[in-house]
Amino acid sequence: MAQDALLARTVVATASCLEVGLMGSRAPVSRHATDGSGAVFFALAEAAPDCVHLAVPGEPGPVVDAVAYDVSSVAHPGRLRGLVRLSGPAEVMTEPVTDDLREHLGLAEDGLVGRLVPDTVTLEWTVERGRSDRSPVDVDAGDYALADIDALGGWQDGWMAHLDQHHRDDLRDLVAHEVQPVAVVRPVHADERGIVLREHMGTYQRDIRVAFPQRVRCGCEAVEALTSIMAVHAAGVSCSVRGGLDLNRTSGHRLGP
Repeated sequence: MAQDALLARTVVATASCLEVGLMGSRAPVSRHATDGSGAVFFALAEAAPDCVHLAVPGEPGPVVDAVAYDVSSVAHPGRLRGLVRLSGPAEVMTEPVTDDLREHLGLAEDGLVGRLVPDTVTLEWTVERGRSDRSPVDVDAGDYALADIDALGGWQDGWMAHLDQHHRDDLRDLVAHEVQPVAVVRPVHADERGIVLREHMGTYQRDIRVAFPQRVRCGCEAVEALTSIMAVHAAGVSCSVRGGLDLNRTSGHRLGP
């Protein structure tokens, strides 16, 4: 599905952590990069410190198994939103490595860069999926390579942390009619289509999507969309209140980070 491919590309590009497994070992890498085809670049010395001296640029490399983890910036039970497993042959880059890529990966002048072009992609995702609907999903490698990255990818986590810190009550008001009175509501995810709030009550969890009026193309549009939704909701609540009591609780903070 196109949505799964977009989600997989977004998770890999913005992963909280990436582990690379090759030559019988697995190691986390501190930084990674992707390109327009979805290929993953990493410092070979981080992924295989004991055998990097055996690598020969231009020669076929071993099969690499990488795992990209997506972790919510809002601390709550189940903050691991999902992961993507990538597998395929690795190669040591022979063409000149750009200064920007070298700096991003923290490479020394003679450091080698590994490049993984995945031929198998598997997505595991928990947001808006019940416990019985979280089985790994195979994503076609061609669809993955052609997929875009969500417009809020790499930005939304900072926004979720801001909303959780300064606007948690305002967000709860949006879904108050759908959640239990004693439940805790926290923001867990945002994408082009809206934000997802998670209802917590003991060990029970449920995700509720608050859809934007239309798809957004950047963080500024996302903030504007949520501001509009909250304004409409506040107007409806205020009109329904009698005796001068205004239930529109505003924090005094902007909705944007």
